[in-house]
Amino acid sequence: MNKKMKQIKIYLPIDDFEKLKNISKSQNMTMSEFMRKSVNSKMENAPVPKVKKEVLVADPKLLFFLSNISSNLNQIAKKLNSKGEFDRKMLLDIHQKVMSFNDN
Repeated sequence: MNKKMKQIKIYLPIDDFEKLKNISKSQNMTMSEFMRKSVNSKMENAPVPKVKKEVLVADPKLLFFLSNISSNLNQIAKKLNSKGEFDRKMLLDIHQKVMSFNDN
């Protein structure tokens, strides 16, 4: 073998060792060859490990701020889409509140 090899040691109960010895001998292989073949075949059929899904976390203060903005926008849209008359003064008040967000 031209490849560089690394050694691992395992400890087996005597019964398992004898089984391994007999099986490898019956297949005309050394125990090392039999173990390599067995391990390689298992690794080829092994399932691909699942990739953990990354969970992004947002700043709670930012979420609260965005929630307030969306609530205000929904209130504006509701008023604008209602059948009744829209109060011009109320619209100016809402505009001032929205513009105050830029000041903070």
